[in-house]
Amino acid sequence: MIIIHELHQFEEGLRPAQPSTAHVWDGEKWELSDDRVAALQQEETERLCVNLDAVADSARTALAGDPLKALEYAQAAIDAQAYQDAGYPKKEVPLSVAAWVAKGRSAKQSAEQILDKAAQLSENLLTLRTLRLKAKTQIRAYASKGQMDQARAAADEALQAIRQLTANPAL
Repeated sequence: MIIIHELHQFEEGLRPAQPSTAHVWDGEKWELSDDRVAALQQEETERLCVNLDAVADSARTALAGDPLKALEYAQAAIDAQAYQDAGYPKKEVPLSVAAWVAKGRSAKQSAEQILDKAAQLSENLLTLRTLRLKAKTQIRAYASKGQMDQARAAADEALQAIRQLTANPAL
């Protein structure tokens, strides 16, 4: 019986295929390199965190919309809060609140709706921030212990929670 192993051409000649990028050739055989394992785990940790940030950025845009529109809504919330704090004076309705007044909706109701929407958006953004930062901490903690499967699982759970938040925002 003849057994032929797959061999690859390297500068020094033929040798078996490299089992993984974490292996180095010691002159006779492939050896697992602790330094390369650590470097690869660090790269994967960074990739998991960067991916999490990217998904969170997309979720933030989905929740808050265009940055200029978000700024407009933030200003409307500030105006509505000032209007509420002043006791809803009928002759001093801010323009951003008056713009929301429609048939069947008073200035007071408009201000309250603006404030409710702003509070819900703020809560969703805080939830998103908490999910993202907690997951990155967990990913790094697991990776520092060499527990990459748990690091990947923490990233996957956070990504799922972020997707669920954007699919079902409390807005």
